[in-house]
Amino acid sequence: MKYWAFISYSHKDSAIADWLHKKLETYRVPRSLVGTPTRDGTAPERLIPIFRDREELPTSSALGDNLQRALQQSRYFVVICTPAAAQSRWVEEEIRSFKGWHGRDRIIALIAGGIPNASDPAEESFPYSLRFEGDGVDSAPVRIEPIASDLRPEGDGRRRAFLKIVAGLLGVGFDDLYQREKRREQRRRMLAAVAGAVGVLVLGSIYWSFRSELGSVRKEAGLLTAEYKNVRPKNNDAEKRILAAAQEVDTALTALEQARQNTTTAAEYKLAMEKVQKVLTKPVQAASTTDESIFAMEVSKPLNERLAKVNPEYIEELKRRLIDEATKAYEKKRDEEKAAKK
Repeated sequence: MKYWAFISYSHKDSAIADWLHKKLETYRVPRSLVGTPTRDGTAPERLIPIFRDREELPTSSALGDNLQRALQQSRYFVVICTPAAAQSRWVEEEIRSFKGWHGRDRIIALIAGGIPNASDPAEESFPYSLRFEGDGVDSAPVRIEPIASDLRPEGDGRRRAFLKIVAGLLGVGFDDLYQREKRREQRRRMLAAVAGAVGVLVLGSIYWSFRSELGSVRKEAGLLTAEYKNVRPKNNDAEKRILAAAQEVDTALTALEQARQNTTTAAEYKLAMEKVQKVLTKPVQAASTTDESIFAMEVSKPLNERLAKVNPEYIEELKRRLIDEATKAYEKKRDEEKAAKK
């Protein structure tokens, strides 16, 4: 099968479809479950790809060939159930087509609004073909009860509803998956607490030292007034030294900004900040006379402004990377221990 699941929904419910699609495609199956027997073979690491039609369907034609192929090539069918979906011709057509290819046992309903099996048709959540087997023409319709999870606050709630969908797509029991997820969350919290404590101890001295230096430079630069902006050193060699020192700061800042955007390790990100800290005051230190000091602080102003944008998020970003690395190291060690036991 090409797709793990086909998401069917009314385009009035696009926000819910966006959320579900992203959650399913980014979900990682618990490692302890990967490779274990399921209804479809063995549990995969990821539930990808998920098909979701993003285009509005025309009002005067049948389902297109692309949708028919996607329905045929999907293991499961997830329908977002709301009053809008219950009244949608296209959702109904997609359900009937999928049932024709794969039967109804692989259809999973996600209740997102309305009332299932409501007495008022305007409040009904389930499309007709989820509630009945048979079209009422060739055979009498038989009421059926669809497999469903309930996204509503009074139902399962968002987390449990999502995990019920995942359990259905994996072909495993919900309770088993839920307990595995709870254990995984407990490990994450434990690792986060350990890594966070270590991170604070390691980074504390660096952060306060750096903050003190940055504050000092910014305070000095702030004393300058407009009349000094065009002051240049009388000594050309001194001007070159100051500009060269400023270029060092610029290079270090560029590396820090790139490290912040890229997937560098916590150690590499910390090193990039330490390099900035090391060269930050060089332009001012290169000055020896009043005119040189004024020039050096003016040159430093835009560099200080760039650094001020990175500084508030530095500690949190570094802690996040430490936690990620600690989590990966823990999982790697656990996998190695499992492999050794086999």
